[in-house]
Amino acid sequence: MDFTLSQQQKMIRNAVRDFFKKEFPSSRLRQIEAKGLSDFLPVYRQMGDQGFLGIAIPEEHGGSGGTWVDLAIFNEEAGRALVPSVHVSAVTLVGQALLSMGSQAQKAELLPPLTSGQTVITPAYFEEGHEPRTPELRTVAIAQDDRFVLRGEKRFVEAFEVASTLLVAATDETGSARLFLVPRVSPGIRHREWLLQSLDRVADVALDGVAVPREAVLPASNWDAWLDVVDGAKIALAAYAVGAAEAALDMAVAYSKIRVQFDRPIGSFQALQHKLADAAMQVEQARTLLYYAAWLRQERGSCPREAAMVKLLAGNAFRQAAYAATLTHGGYGFMEEQDIQLYFRRAKLVEHQVEGPGVQTEIIIPAAG
Repeated sequence: MDFTLSQQQKMIRNAVRDFFKKEFPSSRLRQIEAKGLSDFLPVYRQMGDQGFLGIAIPEEHGGSGGTWVDLAIFNEEAGRALVPSVHVSAVTLVGQALLSMGSQAQKAELLPPLTSGQTVITPAYFEEGHEPRTPELRTVAIAQDDRFVLRGEKRFVEAFEVASTLLVAATDETGSARLFLVPRVSPGIRHREWLLQSLDRVADVALDGVAVPREAVLPASNWDAWLDVVDGAKIALAAYAVGAAEAALDMAVAYSKIRVQFDRPIGSFQALQHKLADAAMQVEQARTLLYYAAWLRQERGSCPREAAMVKLLAGNAFRQAAYAATLTHGGYGFMEEQDIQLYFRRAKLVEHQVEGPGVQTEIIIPAAG
């Protein structure tokens, strides 16, 4: 099976890479760390203008009509530049959920502004003590006349500060898990922000009698369909991790050529060569599985086992590459003015986004048996 990029795919890769080199230097990331995601929105809208956000969204809904392989290429370059992963929440999760479960009216109203970057909708589905792959949600949606009333708490909501709307997973009166569009600024919503090791901000959100109209529910929403959307997002995040890991390794190799110790470049020492070679092999393994999973997603649709495997493998590859690259830099690797620490701090976040390593292992083992 040949996963060599076509000329068109190479053009996508080069266009995305050139865009991020120009519009998203590491100084921009530091600015976002200091001031919050609102400082990222101008670049995010430019990403929409370039057609990057809607790569895997059909043209009739404002997207570019590309493939999942195209989406992997984009995310690999986004990871290389450490671009905030708002697009994974807003387009790969919410956008794909709207495509598969939304009404025609919801698609027509929400997908074009999502793919253009003019609006951000972020999912709210994590709960304290909830097993990620099970539909037993504590957040409930009770039907009252012409509306639903939501009560519950969600944790680790990404991009809350820039979102206009939340896509909330809740259990209805029949015991079924459904998805509801909830304006972020609504009576009954309270939130508390957390600052992660990566300096990304996430929010815990309490919904205390939040009323939404019946049209707010995605009519075809169900838990199995949502898990399929999550599986797609894991492929996107795996691509992000592969790109970030390769960037970290490139920085380590470049530094090892100019850092001299004992009258020779440190890159000439076998112990360091072995560490970087091991990390490079992990990255290549992850990339190979990534493009197989992306191809499979495009051709077959559902591929939970492969999505879990590549999320686990790529997340681990990023963490190991960032660790090896930081050690290569020595004490300098932990100084704020060095870019490598930006990758080191984000590796653990990416490994746990959407679903953590333990969940992926549980998916792989039954599927393999």
